Amino acid sequence: MQIFREFADIHDKVRAGVRLSAEDGLRLIRTHNLVELGALADLVRKRMHGRKAHFTHSINVNHTNICVLTCKFCAWAKGKRDHDGYVLSLDEIERRVTEAARHGVWEVHIVGGLHADLKLDYYEQMLRRIKAACPGVLIQGFTAVELDFYARLERIPVENVISRLIDAGLGGVPGGGAEIFAERARKLICDSKIDGERWLAVHKAVHQAGLRSNATMLYGHVETPEERVDHMLRLRRAQDETGGFLAFVPLAFQPENNDLSHLPRTSGVTDLQVLATSRLMLDNFPHIRQLWNYVDEKLIHVALDYGVDDLGGTNFDETIAKAAGSQEKGFTHPELIELITKCGYEPVEVNSTYTDIRKEALVA
Repeated sequence: MQIFREFADIHDKVRAGVRLSAEDGLRLIRTHNLVELGALADLVRKRMHGRKAHFTHSINVNHTNICVLTCKFCAWAKGKRDHDGYVLSLDEIERRVTEAARHGVWEVHIVGGLHADLKLDYYEQMLRRIKAACPGVLIQGFTAVELDFYARLERIPVENVISRLIDAGLGGVPGGGAEIFAERARKLICDSKIDGERWLAVHKAVHQAGLRSNATMLYGHVETPEERVDHMLRLRRAQDETGGFLAFVPLAFQPENNDLSHLPRTSGVTDLQVLATSRLMLDNFPHIRQLWNYVDEKLIHVALDYGVDDLGGTNFDETIAKAAGSQEKGFTHPELIELITKCGYEPVEVNSTYTDIRKEALVA
């Protein structure tokens, strides 16, 4: 049995189901006592999920890399005049998704740049064509930043955008674009992006429309431990209001090929501090997801003992993290199952709503 010394008081709270305070969060996220920190997070993780480790078999559709924003951490976005900017045709998107579905992929993850020439009709057609060709797949797409942008382009409320996309086949919203909510840090890394309060407001509208969503936090750049905990607390309060978030997804900053390339990669210590603290602070979030393409493969083995119950997906055709220097080659479906099994956990294949889909109904 683990004996707690530094965190005996927090252990008592966790055992009793008492919500942790901001001060508790700061102690946890700053500590180098990884043994006790991991044991606390593992206690919560096993209470919620036992030995299950979730994953998805998915394809990423990054339909355009042309973007009006100039986020300093982004190595992927291009301008309209850049020779390597692109927009995928609807025919090409349908072809890629159909081919992936025939190989057992049953989730489509759609995220792209903010392209001023693409109207809402393009996205509605995209969703309808995917659902017609592959009726069994779940489509999780369009970050809060994208949804807000479409609303401003069309000069309609974001609620109308969400409703139209749901009618076209949208089944969930990813958590991207949250970055870090703290105004000080956000101005330094993505000043032109919507602020944290607007991001939260869009997700509340998503939840009110009946969809579930995820939430991210980009860490390891210019933010402080206090700002990381503040980010978690704002998400916790929003979840108390709507109950619509499913997974919290911490994203380690990738420093290559962007305006923040002078910053170092996150250490394994920092990664584990963030993962474990998020599992302990976000008591109302069902899942903590660690995307394999944002950390060293060796850390994935440890992450499952530090609060993580979801390793994300196989992520066919993912391009955003790769552009920023992700060193991970990725996993095939069998490899991800083998990895989870070797770690001593039970692989559970789900989609991003954590429900099963009849695979025989994937392709029309």
